[in-house]
Amino acid sequence: MTASVTHRPERTLPAGARLIALAPQAAHAVRVLATASEGAALAALLPPDGEDPSAAVARDAASLAERIVAHVVDAPGAPSAEALGAAAARLHGSMERLRRALPFSAAEQLPRPDTASLALASEWLVEAALEHHGHALMLLTHPDYEVVAGIRALHPAEALARAAERVLAAAETWAAHDALLELEVESTYWYGERWSAADDEGDAGLRSVHRRMEWALAERPTLAHGEPILATLLASDEGGRWPEARRTAARALLDSVAGAFQVLLRVDDEIAVVRSLLDGTEIRIRDPYGEVNPGCVMLGRAIPLDAREHAFTLSTELVSVDAPGNLRALDADLRAFAAHLPRAAALEATIADGLFGARIPRIVPPAADTEDALSRIEELRGLMLERGLARTLPPVDIPRVPRPAGAAADLLAIPVDPVMRAWITALVDATETRPERRARAREPEERYGT
Repeated sequence: MTASVTHRPERTLPAGARLIALAPQAAHAVRVLATASEGAALAALLPPDGEDPSAAVARDAASLAERIVAHVVDAPGAPSAEALGAAAARLHGSMERLRRALPFSAAEQLPRPDTASLALASEWLVEAALEHHGHALMLLTHPDYEVVAGIRALHPAEALARAAERVLAAAETWAAHDALLELEVESTYWYGERWSAADDEGDAGLRSVHRRMEWALAERPTLAHGEPILATLLASDEGGRWPEARRTAARALLDSVAGAFQVLLRVDDEIAVVRSLLDGTEIRIRDPYGEVNPGCVMLGRAIPLDAREHAFTLSTELVSVDAPGNLRALDADLRAFAAHLPRAAALEATIADGLFGARIPRIVPPAADTEDALSRIEELRGLMLERGLARTLPPVDIPRVPRPAGAAADLLAIPVDPVMRAWITALVDATETRPERRARAREPEERYGT
């Protein structure tokens, strides 16, 4: 298939942003905010005193970040620089009390406002700008000013797409607190990576990683809960505390559809109509970049912007298809992969094979080594027994793999989706040991994934 991939808009600050030099008191507030990231991490060392110390620091930092952004974008009722100085003084006082409460070695790690990196404040401010004001924001250095903020209002479609990526990162972090969910995420990343082009640090590699995150966190029902991780998170206490903009992005991801969409026509400067190559469904999409025109195919995920229109995630590949034969080849590839793979994996395989010429499936080890594979088999079996997912299930035969005894046999007898089945089978293959061998106790290893 001959097709060219169009470069999508960057995730950084859009062109045409305004640069705002902050007044000294506002700049000092940014510096104080920069101490809060490390402060929230270190506060976890303290025992709770009616409230999680880390959560208290994070709450105060998020409040200050929202006030700083309101000041920068000159929102109605925004605080003055003097008011920001007073709010920063309160947070600074909290950081100093934290410093005194921490052990000396930990207290030494807490930065002071005059030494804290602006990058530590950036995450708080980027999130506040996006979720509360629909802006992109970036902190910049300048020889004549202490702190300069670059800002630009985002189109609602791009704001939703950016918020969706931040939601995925939050969901991945949340899932890591549940051992079974963490293993399920790991298995889905492993499965998706087998059908992807080789990861790299460029834009194409980043888009691939985000597509796998969308599938693992917002689409695939988990064995643990029978629904996507993001749905479970939204229903949790933590999800209930999310700002409405973030909850909106999460719901949009849960209602999203992955696939290949042919652009049929432009309605006006922002609206286009596209049709799914898999099921023929037509949807209207909002295109704030002016990049979607007839002759293009969108390979990625459409998320609902409102009741009538969709937008595409930033992980979507935009492909120019120059001839009818090329479109037929792309369609044939997608259908062939979709016949035996989950749709998201079929889409990834189509992109890897058709756009980047990758040889798939790639060989991706399911574990670091034999001992790691054995350890994961034992861990997964224990978790499934603990959750009541592995009771009195009849054994099943797995093609190509002799059914081993012990933990692996129990796992292979559990009815799971193709993703978990493939990962468990690969783990059994990776043990390369006698079936009766048991995993030895070992230190936990870093999880495989993004």
